[in-house]
Amino acid sequence: IKVLEELERIEVATSTIERRAFMLEADAQDLRLRHDEIVNSWKLRAEREGLENLIAERQRLEMHAWVCDPLPCRVPAEAPGRSS
Repeated sequence: IKVLEELERIEVATSTIERRAFMLEADAQDLRLRHDEIVNSWKLRAEREGLENLIAERQRLEMHAWVCDPLPCRVPAEAPGRSS
């Protein structure tokens, strides 16, 4: 009887783990597709707008954040190269 109980436990565990593995594989595939969509959209945007323009826009946004976003002490930061 102990052997039969062990076999039943193994069968239940196996099906549970296989179901989880299937769901994880589906989630991984969704992530791969999302990754590819993001990469392709940025490649198209870089072709359309120019990589240099995208880099310049990002640097502008970073400088704005550097000046405007408060530090944890709620004091605005000074941008590099700027003095009050």
